[in-house]
Amino acid sequence: MKKIFTTLLAASLMLLGTQAFAQISVNAGYLNSTVKVGNADPSKANGGFAGVSYNVPVAGGLCVAPGLYYSMITSKSTSSLGSTLSASGIFTEHAINVPLYLNYGIELANDTNVFVFGGPTAQFGLSSKMKYEASAGGASNVTRVDNYDNDNYNRFNVYLGGGIGFQISAIQITVGYDYGMINLYKGDNAPNAHRSNFKIGVGYAF
Repeated sequence: MKKIFTTLLAASLMLLGTQAFAQISVNAGYLNSTVKVGNADPSKANGGFAGVSYNVPVAGGLCVAPGLYYSMITSKSTSSLGSTLSASGIFTEHAINVPLYLNYGIELANDTNVFVFGGPTAQFGLSSKMKYEASAGGASNVTRVDNYDNDNYNRFNVYLGGGIGFQISAIQITVGYDYGMINLYKGDNAPNAHRSNFKIGVGYAF
């Protein structure tokens, strides 16, 4: 897994260093993340992403687009029993993402283009934490858990995905979907859990 992340990062940095790029774009947007564990109901988290991408022309409308992005997702769950007993949990995760996309664009009109993109994204988790709080009457107890302290929780992942985008003058709008290929948990008895991400972004191309 680390070798995959290192390979994608090295390839992206090599392409970022070329002088034949067509565009540099800064992008940010909304991120909806879903995890499905076995037959259980999926858990959802919301957040955002921000980063930079380069478009390196290959031939015609075909480009290679490496990038470097930061993402954050969070979710909160609550439950209660009567008016005196309650519990809540807050999940927060931060990560660095290195996409290496191919994209193909078609000019619709002057300064107006549509493009499709797809490829792998390597992810390195910076922080993944849970905060649990239980209250009974006037007493409460707070517990904090660092998921990466558990050797069975993967810090690395590789996503495959793609999407579609529009560019009007220097403004870009993108919609995409990624599916995590690596099980979030390790070990012989680990549950089968994969993360998928739906993204809507707005960018500015220089």
